[in-house]
Amino acid sequence: MFGRRKKQKATKDALYRGMSRKNDPSKGSAKDMVASAEKVLGSKKEVARRLGVSERSVQRWAAGGKLRWGNASKLKDFVRNDPDMRRAQLSDLREARIRNQGSRVKVSGNMGVTSAGKKYRRSRAIETELSPEAMGEIMDKWLAGNDDEALAALHEALGNEYVSGFELDDVLENLEFLR
Repeated sequence: MFGRRKKQKATKDALYRGMSRKNDPSKGSAKDMVASAEKVLGSKKEVARRLGVSERSVQRWAAGGKLRWGNASKLKDFVRNDPDMRRAQLSDLREARIRNQGSRVKVSGNMGVTSAGKKYRRSRAIETELSPEAMGEIMDKWLAGNDDEALAALHEALGNEYVSGFELDDVLENLEFLR
């Protein structure tokens, strides 16, 4: 089970990089995460309020202090999944381009079609156009902080716009939105 969870996390990381074209801020140190959250939210006090911790704790983390395990997890989840933090990772120009023109998507992983009750799966790399409507739905769900729904929308879009009945497995090796 651990291997599957690790692969699903890698899929969500690929989605994050694909949408934002930036690295996931939750991969940095606590000091870096607090700095990026403070930049987006305006103050350590607001960061503390949104995390449900004391302002003093956030000040310690910003100075390089250690976090308790529960707080480390809370901080990582916040900088990765909070809608305001995600919005800051996505440039206005990129969002407008995707919403108006759609995107060319390049994805690799285990995928295929189901025909006559049989699944034809293998490792593949595909590239196709997704409509502005499909990309808008994927982006809205991603910006809301819901990776699972964004991936489900991506699966549906590929099934509708690439090949009828086409399905991705839960684990993607690579995902790029080229435009």
